Amino acid sequence: MIFNTSWFLYFFVTFYVLLWLVPNRRLRFYYVLAASAIFHYHFAGPAGITPIIIMAVLVFFLAQWMDRLPHDGASKKRVFTLALLVPILGLIFYKYRVLLLGSLIPCLGGFGQWIKPYAIQPAMPLAISFFTFEFVHYLTDIYHGKGKPVSNPFKFAIFCIFFPSIVSGPIKRFEPFLKQLENGLERPLVQMAALGLAQVLLGFFKKLVIADNATLLIHLLEKRTDLSFGPVCLLMSLLSIRILFDFSGYSDIAIGLGRMIGLDLPQNFNFPYIARNITDFWRRWHMSLSSWIRDYIYIPMGGSRNGPLRKFINLLTTMFICGLWHGANWHFGIWGIYHGLGLTLHHTWEKTPVRQKWAAWGPSRWIDIALTNIFVAYGWLLFFYPMDEVAKITRYLFRF
Repeated sequence: MIFNTSWFLYFFVTFYVLLWLVPNRRLRFYYVLAASAIFHYHFAGPAGITPIIIMAVLVFFLAQWMDRLPHDGASKKRVFTLALLVPILGLIFYKYRVLLLGSLIPCLGGFGQWIKPYAIQPAMPLAISFFTFEFVHYLTDIYHGKGKPVSNPFKFAIFCIFFPSIVSGPIKRFEPFLKQLENGLERPLVQMAALGLAQVLLGFFKKLVIADNATLLIHLLEKRTDLSFGPVCLLMSLLSIRILFDFSGYSDIAIGLGRMIGLDLPQNFNFPYIARNITDFWRRWHMSLSSWIRDYIYIPMGGSRNGPLRKFINLLTTMFICGLWHGANWHFGIWGIYHGLGLTLHHTWEKTPVRQKWAAWGPSRWIDIALTNIFVAYGWLLFFYPMDEVAKITRYLFRF
């Protein structure tokens, strides 16, 4: 995690002391933008920062061009398609090239040797998954008339590289974020800064004390060769603890840093392990991502508007993309399909007559929570391990 490096500690303390000394809102805005550029350059270097600059410039000007075209015209749709290809092809090239070409090589026989030299991982731009989703959201909202393109390139730049959220989110929406910067950046209120600092400290506690110690125990369990039902259940529980406190801790740090600067970032977690079903879980887990995939993948594909079969296909496709977004490996996609099947089963269950009687039964709430957590906990095996390892752990799970 970048936030727990000594460089970042020195960087942020120096940055924050000077922030309070900057005399006016306009200069404060440019100061935060400059600090974000320094942060990004330090952790990404020239090879990592150049692609985001190129993509950001193209997206900025294509959005301006698209907004000038007639709303219902074919030309606007063509420009929109071209603009979307900029971040999407960039993401495929930098993150998924090795996965896709590496999967093709065995299928092509002798021809696979021709593409083998291209199946090499290029230098990965910092946080390409996050800024790709933010670019897609920005272009889509401009195309559908839900917002006007940002005319100030410096404001668009700070939306792209605001350093607390650049690495692991939360995924921002451009209008609520930039609305806070209409007249520059106000000096943060003392109360807001104090709340932000408390959230940052909570995030570090989650990450360094809970998640990292859970990781140590997981590594001890992974070394055992005599796993059975009990240790595997413990492993699944520790994986659930690790990913929740690691990721929500990171989000707390990012949101808290934003508050200390004077900017609100979207909430990302809302006690996901008290969810009564898998749909409720995704309303509480990585909320900025789950709302993004709903608004920009699931609903544009048709959502639930075209019958149960199409809804089932849309759910599986959406969650497969969501899974692959987390990492360039097929087991992430399988994890997404697993959750897509869970969402489909839950939506089907909601329409049955038995469901109403079940909900009226007193203990059903606690059983629902327990079953949801078991489903999610097994899914973390698919998330963290390749499929052969998951199959081995699953066999251990039934070794009483």
